[in-house]
Amino acid sequence: MPLQLDHIIIGVHDLDAATQDYRALGFTVVPGGMHASRATHNALITFADETYLELMAPTGEAPVPGVADYSEILAGGEGLVGFALRSDDLDADAARLPAHGWRVDGIVSGERQRSDGVSVQWRMTLLNGWYAPFLIQDVTPRERRISRDPASTTHPNGARGLHGIEIAARDLPGAWARYSRLFGLPQSPMPDEPVVGSVTLRPADSRQGERAERLAAVQIVGPDRTDDNLTLERTHGIVFRWLALPD
Repeated sequence: MPLQLDHIIIGVHDLDAATQDYRALGFTVVPGGMHASRATHNALITFADETYLELMAPTGEAPVPGVADYSEILAGGEGLVGFALRSDDLDADAARLPAHGWRVDGIVSGERQRSDGVSVQWRMTLLNGWYAPFLIQDVTPRERRISRDPASTTHPNGARGLHGIEIAARDLPGAWARYSRLFGLPQSPMPDEPVVGSVTLRPADSRQGERAERLAAVQIVGPDRTDDNLTLERTHGIVFRWLALPD
């Protein structure tokens, strides 16, 4: 099965404050838990399509040695810090991608303890040394990580799921070719609206500085709306693009 969008990570300074802000914006936010390193914890905005937004914040504790530590992902401050693609066969994907221009780090185990004490475990690997994107595969049953309870996946603002992520790139044709290979698609000329898998490519702007690529926006499936309440201050730096798509 091709790689699918799993979740998008939003880095925040204070998890309680971000949770309150997102609830005020009409999202249902549920507790996540603490990662095994004890240096980071999270809260989740889950959808019926089994994608989710992860609000991740530092706990203030020093990381426990010898386990996966996600502190580095928060070093740049608040905003979009990464996104995960779900793999059904992580070993096969990790073996496939180096021949297609992607550097694959070693596969590592991840774990967090939910607030109810239940352990959630997964395997993951970074691509090109970072979390944008990384690959993930569940070890424990998926429903431990993704709530399927309608009380958690229904949102007052009408959000129904994640359609994808927008990436601003300086080299659009190069990014198009690379992401096509990532998603296992045949090479083809880049269209005027370059969309590949769950990634929409946009031209970079001057604010991007010297970075080759920047995570630019989250595409949410929901009502056709322009919501002035979704300011960068209230979303902790996130640009949301609402897409009114059929169920």
